[in-house]
Amino acid sequence: MSNPFHLDLYPNLEPFIDGFTVPLQGLDNRVYHIEEQYTNKAIYFEEGRWEGKGVRAELHELQHAVSGRKYAEVDRRSIDPPPVVLLRLFERTPPGQYGSLEYEIPNYENIGTMGLLCAVDLIPDNESHSGDSERVHPLSFPGNAPVAESEIARLTTNVLIGSKVVQPHLIERNGQKNLMFVFSDLAVRNLGYFRLRYRFFDLVSTAVPGKDTTIQAECIGGRFKVFSTKDFPGLQVSTELTKILSAQGVPLNVRNSERKPKTRKHDRT
Repeated sequence: MSNPFHLDLYPNLEPFIDGFTVPLQGLDNRVYHIEEQYTNKAIYFEEGRWEGKGVRAELHELQHAVSGRKYAEVDRRSIDPPPVVLLRLFERTPPGQYGSLEYEIPNYENIGTMGLLCAVDLIPDNESHSGDSERVHPLSFPGNAPVAESEIARLTTNVLIGSKVVQPHLIERNGQKNLMFVFSDLAVRNLGYFRLRYRFFDLVSTAVPGKDTTIQAECIGGRFKVFSTKDFPGLQVSTELTKILSAQGVPLNVRNSERKPKTRKHDRT
């Protein structure tokens, strides 16, 4: 199937803000295809649910963890609150008489969620790292040097525990249906400060037949700290978003009161 977009430049559009699109000079709005870097850009799909369409995806972290207790085999506690990421999808029309338009897909409940996945990586947020020449862009970490991809892979494999790839939930919020990825059981083996990197992909849609699955969007989450058991400050009251997710069937623990760690006798003396 031929690509109707022809890799032409689209009008300079800023990503949607509350449903509106406004001009923004300098933004790359091409529809990417074949061997080009197209994460967070509009992609022309040749197969799957988006066959023959140009689609752009966005990930937005709605809730990030604040703290966690160091993982141990006998004491596994998830980072809290549970990270939540919003998926937004935009369709780009082919160039026509009035140029090209982009609009957010209006009814997420009509999108089958099978094959829509979000994967998470663990990234340290304390020291500069040396190693690979391939690194996360320094803008991802204000004030910090970029982190080698080899280090991210090592930490994600060996230090991050739990479900690292999840499917979205269809959640009603503020009167609208939304697709949200919820990471409810992540824990970390090491002490220190970290962030999560989220990456979205669609297993049933193909930009280039015979090639690997395309990462369509990614974002870096907020900073959180992993404490030792002794120094862990306790768990806060569940957020409103956590309560909304639980009420709509997402399996989450909901706390209506703060939980402080128990004080040991020798700590009181």
